[in-house]
Amino acid sequence: MATGLLVMAGLQGIAGLGKGYAQSNQIAAQEAAGVYKNTLSIARTRMMNEYRDRAYRRKVDRVRQQMTENFKAANASWQTEQARLQEQFLGFSDQRQTLLKQLMAAEGYAAATESYGRSADRAIALATAAQFGNSEARLALTEQSALRQHTRNMGKIGGQAYQADMQAYGTVIEGPIPEMAQTAYQGSGFNHGLNMALSIGGGILAGAKAGAQMDAAYSE
Repeated sequence: MATGLLVMAGLQGIAGLGKGYAQSNQIAAQEAAGVYKNTLSIARTRMMNEYRDRAYRRKVDRVRQQMTENFKAANASWQTEQARLQEQFLGFSDQRQTLLKQLMAAEGYAAATESYGRSADRAIALATAAQFGNSEARLALTEQSALRQHTRNMGKIGGQAYQADMQAYGTVIEGPIPEMAQTAYQGSGFNHGLNMALSIGGGILAGAKAGAQMDAAYSE
């Protein structure tokens, strides 16, 4: 019966060995499929991240160009405003020259006719001087108002340029977030050998147990 026990154990061991190989091959095939899937996922993710990086860099370049255009537009507006103010003050200067000519003409006439001694002529001269002073004061106020308006216009142009830059910059303030590849769990070669060894060992133990049962039955 000892020989039958060994034969049975051997047969069960062979069966366990075949089962272990089958399971090992199945696991190997599954892991090969998992490796292929992981490799494909990693490659696809890397390509997508590279595409996003290139797209982001192109967007940054467009924003830089937009900011350059914003500066050019603001600079043109500043120059236009400066030219407008200069023309306005040239007009003020012409007005002031006209007032001075009127005053000098009035004073020259009075001096030429030697009419300062009479009360009426003195009154006329004083009225002319007062009118000049009043006109000069109004002109000075107009100049101050023009300067204040110029300051507001320049500030408005600067504010519009800043807002346009911030809107452009806001589109690239955050870069693309890299995508992580989705990978499946993989076993190891050690697990393959362990599974095979367990299958073979289990077959041998089952054979030994069956042989022992048969030996006990024939011994009775």
